[in-house]
Amino acid sequence: MQRLRAAYVSWAFSLLRLAGHTKADVQTAFDTTAESLSTIAGVRTRLPPLGSNSVSSNFISTLGSKHGFVSALGDGHLYLNGELFDFRSFNCPTMFEVGEFEARDQVETISAFGSPVTRTYTLHVANTMFPDGQQPPSSSQILGWNNYTNDWIYNETNWRNIDRALDLSRQHGVRLIIPIINQDYGSSNTNWVGNFNDLIRHRYNIQNYTTANQAVDWFTDREMIKGYKQIITYFLNRINTYNGIRIGDDQTVLAFETGNEMNWGNENRTIFERPAPANWTIEIAQHIKSLAPKTLVMDGSYARNTTLAWEDEVLDSPHVDLYSYHFYGTGDVRAYQSLQDQVRAHGKTFIVGEHGFYDKIEAYDSFYKNLTSAGALVWSLRPHSENGGFVTHGEGNNIFSYHAPGFRNQISEKFDTQEADVISLTYDASYKVLRLAPPPKPIPGAPEAFLVTNGTHAGLSWRGSAWAQQYQIYGAVVQDLRFNLISQSLSDNVEAGQLFVPLDPSDPTRPIKITLPEPIPEQSHAGWLDTKWCAPGSSAPCPIDINFPKKDLDRQNSLSVPNQTRHSSLSDGLDIARNVYARLLPSSSPIPQNYFAGGWFSVRAISADGIPGGISQSVFLKTDWNANSVR
Repeated sequence: MQRLRAAYVSWAFSLLRLAGHTKADVQTAFDTTAESLSTIAGVRTRLPPLGSNSVSSNFISTLGSKHGFVSALGDGHLYLNGELFDFRSFNCPTMFEVGEFEARDQVETISAFGSPVTRTYTLHVANTMFPDGQQPPSSSQILGWNNYTNDWIYNETNWRNIDRALDLSRQHGVRLIIPIINQDYGSSNTNWVGNFNDLIRHRYNIQNYTTANQAVDWFTDREMIKGYKQIITYFLNRINTYNGIRIGDDQTVLAFETGNEMNWGNENRTIFERPAPANWTIEIAQHIKSLAPKTLVMDGSYARNTTLAWEDEVLDSPHVDLYSYHFYGTGDVRAYQSLQDQVRAHGKTFIVGEHGFYDKIEAYDSFYKNLTSAGALVWSLRPHSENGGFVTHGEGNNIFSYHAPGFRNQISEKFDTQEADVISLTYDASYKVLRLAPPPKPIPGAPEAFLVTNGTHAGLSWRGSAWAQQYQIYGAVVQDLRFNLISQSLSDNVEAGQLFVPLDPSDPTRPIKITLPEPIPEQSHAGWLDTKWCAPGSSAPCPIDINFPKKDLDRQNSLSVPNQTRHSSLSDGLDIARNVYARLLPSSSPIPQNYFAGGWFSVRAISADGIPGGISQSVFLKTDWNANSVR
């Protein structure tokens, strides 16, 4: 950890250094005593005072926020109030587990796509009370089983995170697909957020993971089916604590999915060719429909053998509206057309619930040009971090989570070198599928600036704005007078907590000279395999030297094999970088207007098309700042 910190500090100073009275940057200025800001930004007549909040709250879909339930009429497409609502977008797997800022950032990002749709991840089930567990109660919705009430024990705090995400999505016109529970992939090492085998362990008080998944069949055991329906009832009958809407009545939910990658493995959980059994899927779908009759139901089955994807009984069921499959790697997509044809033959609608990890960017372009299904969601999008920079997540084979609007010149090894193209191709496809010309990418709202220190130097950081491509930094001696542009263009495509711009409070209008490291060259994405299905004895295509560590020591790289699985952690980067740059505490009292021993600084977001966006609050850094005043 110490080596990591030292490396980042060294990197920061090579990236950004104060220049001695140079004219290298274009130094412009604006007056906050006149109407200059209103003509530049149209938002306020002067930079906001220290401590104010200027986060945008009007970021909604380009096509507008629309009310109503999404419908599937049987022609292979989706509709909202009679208008086509097919989508091309991204999975947002951390939506239900993050704080307000990161949830809002994801919602604002998704809201810009043609039909603003995303897919969350599953409910989290606590399992650290078992010897091999990784999912703590503090970040779980389901904590265990109560033998006295004969019901599940719930964590209200984390259910309120779901309430908030639903409310934010509603405000911004975003629709959600929600898979309810996660698949058991056959091993505790591939159980990252809790899955249905943990529900079995809680219900029957079985400590050992393998004993539970071989002793009780989740899909046929009547107690477990009853227990799962209890969870669904609690979920859909829940009254959202943010807006008072019963979740089963919330138009924000495009579909409830019966589960994520639900697969009826063989007795030893080593062969995963079958989908969830038809009678289980239909019973669960019928229960969902009884509680949310206007909301679509998606079959979450995921047979590893595409010829066995669904049974006809499920395809003909009036309780199931949507059918999904996941495609990873260029070879996987060959099965797309036959799967869609199978669904369409029964008058139903097909969705690509997850896709990506193609070796070449041209594969995305080809995929979108040939795609005719109602929806497709890339895996996966991560938000700006509340600590500055972005949340990152590694998938193996140089594949990483994506961040809007996409950055072409990556300087961090935990950002994908194909990111800019994947984001842009998906954004354009989201409008083309609606027969619309893609509009310019959104003008970003205001970032949130704050002061940080690395222990020896004070600096500026900020919570980024959704869809911001770069930022400008302004400095001033007096807040209410003149702000000078001291940095023309900075990007925030760095890991969580790593955004640090050194400041000189003794001369706040002096330009900052920027020296960028060489961009990371294009990285090969070839050869990715979905190793989470590689239990001992599995027939899945797997590398020979599989090694699943007992504990996720590096949350960015959870498996010590070249082709690691998805979903190893859904909040990567935060633990690694959270405190590398500590925040400076704000002044204990307001800064007097005649106090000149320091400087004011503010950050402005710039769109992908170079259009100025929102301006942050201005923050004051005293010349005699105290390195010990941190939090």
